[in-house]
Amino acid sequence: SHISVSRIHAVLRKENDEWFILDQNSENGILVNDDKVTGKQLLHNKDVITIINIKMVFTGSALYVGLFGDGMSVDAADLVVKRKKGRKEMTACDHVSFQINPGELVSIIGGPGAGKSTLMKVLCGYLPPDQGSVSFNGVDLYRNFNSLKSLFGYVPQQDVIYGDLTLYEMLRYAAELRLPRDSSAEEKEEAIHNAIALVGLDGERNSLISKLSGEQKKRASIAAELIPDPKLLFLDEPACGLDPGTERSLMQILRGMTETGKTVILITNSTLQMEMCDRIIFLGKGGWLCYFGDLQDAESFFDADDVTDIYAKLADESAQWQEKYREANPPSRGDMKSEKPALPEKKNRIHQLAVLCKRCAKRILNDRQRLIILLAQAPVLSLLMFLVLDGSQFKHYEMTKSLFFCLTCSGFWIGMQNSVQEICKEKTILKREYMTGLSLTSYILSKAVVIGVLCLIQSGLLVGAMVCLTGMMWKTGLLPVLEVYLTTWLTVFSAASMGLFVSCLVSKPDRVTAAAPILLMLQMLFSGMLFTLSGVIEKISWFMVCRWSMEGYGTAVRLNDLPNVLQRMGFLAEREAESFFEYTPGHMWKAWLILAGFIVFFILLSRMMLTRVRREK
Repeated sequence: SHISVSRIHAVLRKENDEWFILDQNSENGILVNDDKVTGKQLLHNKDVITIINIKMVFTGSALYVGLFGDGMSVDAADLVVKRKKGRKEMTACDHVSFQINPGELVSIIGGPGAGKSTLMKVLCGYLPPDQGSVSFNGVDLYRNFNSLKSLFGYVPQQDVIYGDLTLYEMLRYAAELRLPRDSSAEEKEEAIHNAIALVGLDGERNSLISKLSGEQKKRASIAAELIPDPKLLFLDEPACGLDPGTERSLMQILRGMTETGKTVILITNSTLQMEMCDRIIFLGKGGWLCYFGDLQDAESFFDADDVTDIYAKLADESAQWQEKYREANPPSRGDMKSEKPALPEKKNRIHQLAVLCKRCAKRILNDRQRLIILLAQAPVLSLLMFLVLDGSQFKHYEMTKSLFFCLTCSGFWIGMQNSVQEICKEKTILKREYMTGLSLTSYILSKAVVIGVLCLIQSGLLVGAMVCLTGMMWKTGLLPVLEVYLTTWLTVFSAASMGLFVSCLVSKPDRVTAAAPILLMLQMLFSGMLFTLSGVIEKISWFMVCRWSMEGYGTAVRLNDLPNVLQRMGFLAEREAESFFEYTPGHMWKAWLILAGFIVFFILLSRMMLTRVRREK
């Protein structure tokens, strides 16, 4: 009855007195003797079949079924993790072994540099150990990550929620992405209802996430992880920044989860709620396991009056306590080298793309203040351009060229503002969703599709306002207006695609805001419109969006046909025609195709950069 089991998950078929099991393209796969089934596999007597939290033993004439209804066990065997800091190699997890029973609430505590977050990332599949193994209910985590990923949830220290969605909307999109596609609407609604009820946020169902308190946001992050009904939950410092009363409330919720049959493992630096935990993992500096057990026994082991005294002893004498604990509890022997983890499988990319497009569009619509600014800046920029015109546009060359150069710079700026912070501000969420099976291709395409539509609307407002204010329709005709509109959209979209790429490069939103003005200045200086470029510098202009945008504009309005009369010392100086603005259909298509090429190029680059998500620790 687990919600992550597909409606038709597998089929047993008899062929020539032999039995085979066939995966029916299920979301979370099948294991036979801890090996993933791909397609069809022959079954032998006493083979163990695992589907989500269900184990079945095949006997040739029957299936014996067993359910793990009381959480999941976690076995860590001889875990070693080494990290590099500059040229130095340091050990962040040093031969750590323990066993957590189903339905327990376990905390990991230790001082700075004790490797708490490193250990948790190893336990939840984010960071493969250099040595040792991790098993859930006896099944190797890294070898069978794709079959186990729906059975555990991970809430990092940073909230993995979108502030511009309501609680219900966030959970609805999570259900669409993380539950099997053949789950009914009723099953998804039930999963959402159960998750909200379990974290005690029934009254905030339709509240924007950004309006919730810090503790409520943490509970909302937990609710998102509860959608697939995990039997194991990891939390990295969930009580960080909370007052003691709020912290106790959150701990009581976690304690209640264990009573419903979930195993909960959390990192904490607080000593206030230790008595609520079944067992505690004490880590010393350097990733040493100094003790694993309940609080009372820990105080006796460390000869301490309370947890504060234990902290002090761990800070000063980690090696001594590690040695004492190892003598009483020799570490179990793990694999000398852990298996290379399987990458999360990406299924139903088209379905994911549709859901992600809806979510991205909904986020833009919900953030009304930002949406108004994004839409209003287009006509405002057109109005500012109109105020500096002298009425000779579409009559004289220089004024018309200046008008369209302002238009292309405005379009580039609008496009950059649409996307330059779009990915870097949700890196933590992207990492978590990737580990649950999110396709990075679907993710970047959803951004491109929604932002492309936004660019289309903004281009209409920008060009529409300019046409109305300058009377362009009456001076050039309808066809040039349509050509200018298409060129503007390609310009804005090209800049937005470049913004997505820049957003992939930077880790924090505040660092990327400086990039937009610099990129705009590059476009202005090296487009060849303000200054005459030659040699190598002229070749640089080929890679400028604004250069090809101006070629499109100049061709659309037949810029070379407009007179350019400059009065210099009583003489009339005539301008030579520029090849930039040669009026031929081929030249127009060339400019459009190059702009479209920029869009494709930067989206592909963005997709390539997103592969770093796999390696980020």
